[in-house]
Amino acid sequence: MERFRIISKILLISHSVVTKKVYSDCISFPLGLAYLAGILNKNGLVVRILDCFIEDKFNLRSAENGWQEIGLSDKKIIEYINDFSPDLVGITISFSCQHLSVLKLVKLIKDSFPEIVIVVGGNHVSAIPKQINLNFIDYLVIGEGEYALVQLIRSLNDGETADNIPGVISKDASNYECPKYIENLDDLPFPSIELLPLRKYWNGRKRYINMIATRGCPHNCNFCSIHTVMGRKIRKRTVENVVAEIRYWKNIYNIQEIYFEDDNLTVCKQWAKDLFLKIAENNLGIQFFVRNGVRADSVDKEMLTLMKYAGFQDFWIAPESGSQKTLDEIIGKNIKLEDCTKVVRLANEVGIDVNAFFVIGFPEESWEDIEDTIKYARFLKHIGCRKFCLSLATPYPGTRLFKQCVKKEIIPRELDYRKLGTEESVINNEYLSTTDINVFRIKALEELLSGYSYRLGRFMRIFFLMTRPLFFLGMLKYMYKFYFFRINSFKLSYRKMNKFES
Repeated sequence: MERFRIISKILLISHSVVTKKVYSDCISFPLGLAYLAGILNKNGLVVRILDCFIEDKFNLRSAENGWQEIGLSDKKIIEYINDFSPDLVGITISFSCQHLSVLKLVKLIKDSFPEIVIVVGGNHVSAIPKQINLNFIDYLVIGEGEYALVQLIRSLNDGETADNIPGVISKDASNYECPKYIENLDDLPFPSIELLPLRKYWNGRKRYINMIATRGCPHNCNFCSIHTVMGRKIRKRTVENVVAEIRYWKNIYNIQEIYFEDDNLTVCKQWAKDLFLKIAENNLGIQFFVRNGVRADSVDKEMLTLMKYAGFQDFWIAPESGSQKTLDEIIGKNIKLEDCTKVVRLANEVGIDVNAFFVIGFPEESWEDIEDTIKYARFLKHIGCRKFCLSLATPYPGTRLFKQCVKKEIIPRELDYRKLGTEESVINNEYLSTTDINVFRIKALEELLSGYSYRLGRFMRIFFLMTRPLFFLGMLKYMYKFYFFRINSFKLSYRKMNKFES
């Protein structure tokens, strides 16, 4: 095997945003990379994290085929690598839309610094590792990467093969072992968020951090790929460990807000209640939020009361659909709509805001199914649900939905993954076209978000962008190309949607 130089300095990169949206902002930082940095630091290695988006969030530039990238240019990244001179560069492909940009960067790094070990991981890699081009990549890390990356570095420094490290793939591998999931999450050091430019994230906002208290999801929704990274078994940090981290960052940065990124924060009911009670008892003066939602059937009045006393400002539930048939036969959500209704009523009794996620546009969905979803969303709004997120069904790699769409030839096998976003449909079916569903989503959101507030939010973003003229002009160019050239087809689809306005 090729012998690399001794590895002591590591650079972890979160690449630029790839988008066709008018504007992309960021409230999350790369928590996964911060966890990797934490365990690498613990093992005596020198680590830096480079979040390309936050370092240059007003650098909008055109990529191939009309796509946009926002963040540090590849040239600036190469300059950064040259200055730091790392022995290993780890890059995450957090979103499938980034994979072509990352592969281009990887080639540039390898051409510029052939002696640097390049490791790539993240959600996209974990979902479809066999489809990743390894021409310029030395290793892939699948699933949870903390222990795997440490073992890889030790093996390289000892001149040993990496073939038998669970979750690690090399282009020369003669063997591959499936990743092992970390059973005792308390053994992990706290994520090294101190390596991130926190002031740039906060920038006029309250001082916040992102946290995760559990990993894994036992459920099998057809559009979700989290199991490819975190597995299906729920693993929990101890309540004491979570609260210790909260106190740690409060003492260092006087944190004002914490966003839990868990997929299933309340699925273990008693553990969640114990956590909320312990947070409340500490009286830290922090506002808490649950970004990814909780299962409605895991919530009762006692839990909501504890959340309110702990400082939770709101939470999200995920009915996903207003059609029980869609939930049972298409999504496989294994949840009842009456549980969602009950939670909204309970939240209003307790005095904590509740919001709802919905998804429309599945291949088998009829117009009646989609109409049921919007009717149910209207009902939840009527009984007190505050905010809504209405996404389009997106066949991400590694999901049952992706396999289904490929099998039915609804999407091509060689799909441009940059098209995979929750605001632009790529799925056609016998009932609706992608243009129909895109327009319907916009009209439904305008209604659910009260129209005025939806348009006001857009106006405020444009006003903000005007303070950055070059960035604003780039957006105007994109808006002209993307929106105005589609207006004729949108007019036709708007007429089709009128029957859903009542």
